[in-house]
Amino acid sequence: MAVTRPDVLIRKLSAILFADIHGYSRLMGRDEEGTVVRLTRSLTLIRNLVEDYGGAVVSVAGDGLVALFPSARQALHFAGEMQRELSNEAVWCGDQEPILYRIGITVGDTIAGETGIYGQTINMAARIQTLAVPGGVCVAETVYKLVNGDPEFHFRSMGRQTLKNFDEAVEVFAVDFAERETDGVPAAPLPTPVARSTAPEGSLAVLPLENVSGDPADIHLCQGIVADLISNLCRFRNLLVIARHSSFLVSAHSKSLREISNHLGVRYLLSGSFRRAGNRLRIAVDLIEAQTENTLWSERYDGSLSDIFAFQDDVTATTAARLAVHIDMAERRRLSTHIRPNLHAYGLILRGQDLSFRFRPDSNAHARRLYAQARTLEPHYGRSYSAMSRTFNVEWRYNWTSDPEAALNEALNLAQLAVQYDDLDARGFGEMGLAHLYRKEHEEAIAAYERALQLNPNDADLLAEMGDCLVYVRQAERSVTLLEQAIRLNPYHPDSYLWYLGDAYFQLGEYEKTIHTLQRMRDLSEGHRLLAASHALIGNQREAERHARGVMEVHPNFTIEQWRKVPPNKYPEDLEIFVEGLRKAGLR
Repeated sequence: MAVTRPDVLIRKLSAILFADIHGYSRLMGRDEEGTVVRLTRSLTLIRNLVEDYGGAVVSVAGDGLVALFPSARQALHFAGEMQRELSNEAVWCGDQEPILYRIGITVGDTIAGETGIYGQTINMAARIQTLAVPGGVCVAETVYKLVNGDPEFHFRSMGRQTLKNFDEAVEVFAVDFAERETDGVPAAPLPTPVARSTAPEGSLAVLPLENVSGDPADIHLCQGIVADLISNLCRFRNLLVIARHSSFLVSAHSKSLREISNHLGVRYLLSGSFRRAGNRLRIAVDLIEAQTENTLWSERYDGSLSDIFAFQDDVTATTAARLAVHIDMAERRRLSTHIRPNLHAYGLILRGQDLSFRFRPDSNAHARRLYAQARTLEPHYGRSYSAMSRTFNVEWRYNWTSDPEAALNEALNLAQLAVQYDDLDARGFGEMGLAHLYRKEHEEAIAAYERALQLNPNDADLLAEMGDCLVYVRQAERSVTLLEQAIRLNPYHPDSYLWYLGDAYFQLGEYEKTIHTLQRMRDLSEGHRLLAASHALIGNQREAERHARGVMEVHPNFTIEQWRKVPPNKYPEDLEIFVEGLRKAGLR
């Protein structure tokens, strides 16, 4: 019996994204083999990322592709991340001409047949992409109407456009994607710092490098250089180095070097500028005595991207020496044996770190793709394994996976590989400690954190995470000490530091201190459980019930029996005190 047409055609409303490479023929004419390699790499990454952002590639032809998404917002979100990703990729292409895509998006019906996806809306998306600038995105009026008002997207009307083979003109909008805030820098003013009469000798903050080139694609490289400088300087026990988050936040809101110094409580500042032209770099740095604003040491470095690692080591050693810190043989060995990875792999790690700070399932998956690509390029690069380990741990903690046990096991496996490939990098040991902790392997977790802090004793996040670990093994006094040290190194710390500290006070039975600590959190969403239990245990029933309602507002499906599986307490009776407080607060 013949199959009728309605039986093989499926009509579906979708957001359609059409992407095409700008100047493909010219690129092939200049470097055919190199262009094919870069094209294949970009298409492979894009096809994988489409799935992470909720879409599906339905057609790839030469230098272009068509992808469908359930909503216009998802299609736009992916388009922005794709263009940002390819822009960042161009930084590491040296003198090669970068591959730039133009993207068009519309919304409408598509028809799925036995041999492919069809529809006039696909043709419209293809025509709209020709109006986009290289590296840009244009959308039809239908998309604009659906997502206008979303702060992540800004639209500029290009007027009504006559598209080939379309009878009626269509209004087209160019999309400007809002610049993402980095490291959680808030729009609100900084809180007033605690007054310090004298900044400690050897206290230092490394400020963001000024991106003199002005190319937004260089921002992740500037941030990565600073992050690695801070990580290297933290190895020196006699230096007190402020964490990157606080340094970046304060410098973004302060008008003078003296003001930055006062907010951070440091004596010295390391500032600098960054300029890139193709593969060539110029980086200038100054070591400044903040209160007098006198420059103690200046240096300018001219070189290529491949010189980045030598530059970082040179600045680290020179800064430590200028601050009269004894560079012992162990530190010299660690600097001299610093792993020099494939440069492209290093760039992928820096780009993934920016995505990791967003704590969204699609961004987490995107970061993992980049780390996996770095691992492929440099199989023995420990940092790619430690970075990937964190994505699986985050996936487990936020319940973004259908197989939590497998995610946690993979987090541990990757951390162990990170240590195997680079046993002088504290990151791998830190991730190992985190994975062991949530597997409730407490001795192994503590041993891993201890080794991490031997390698990097002034890393604020490591100190805070080990402080959190110690709470679960009845070492709350030491936990408080480590957390206070972490807060000193990162005075504008994330709320998690306060949560960990409140948990330590709770373990000590100091419920009033727990309450006072958690009330300093900017966002109480994850503090309601501990606040509810603390108020209940000291008899403040009205406040306990208020925070219990807060728990249910944030987590409508919360139950004590489900939640009690999460905290990795070594001694079950410690968890039961918390559970008793939750029950007294009215939670079930």
